[in-house]
Amino acid sequence: MLIEHSTQQLLAIHFESPFQQVLQQQRILLRTFNKEKKWQLWLSEKPMLKRSWINTAGLDKQKVIHIANLKNENLVSTIEKALQSKNCSYIVACIKHLNEQDKLRLQKAVLASDTTLFLVNEESYKQDIQDHQVKNKIFR
Repeated sequence: MLIEHSTQQLLAIHFESPFQQVLQQQRILLRTFNKEKKWQLWLSEKPMLKRSWINTAGLDKQKVIHIANLKNENLVSTIEKALQSKNCSYIVACIKHLNEQDKLRLQKAVLASDTTLFLVNEESYKQDIQDHQVKNKIFR
């Protein structure tokens, strides 16, 4: 996480990945889930999670599983199977595109599970970074 120097009214925070942002913004909720004796599953197309972030968030690294290198087309099936297994306290997945059929599949799986699902849209995250860079240039 990078906190840029700025005026008192404007503080820009840049996260290295969408997962770091989730860890920062949902820290209290994730710590609550950390008390459960279940896995904490993180899914993405590429490596996006660092052990140092897990430690900083106060999560038990023995329970955290990060599966990277999943193709976007396989991600929905993987999430669905993980939800059906009921072995995870929560799942965080970084997904590029979700069509209506996949949304319905995941909604159905979430309702049948006691697992919380966080979906992070990588494309909107990238757009936020680009918007921030443009704004940062304007305010300098």
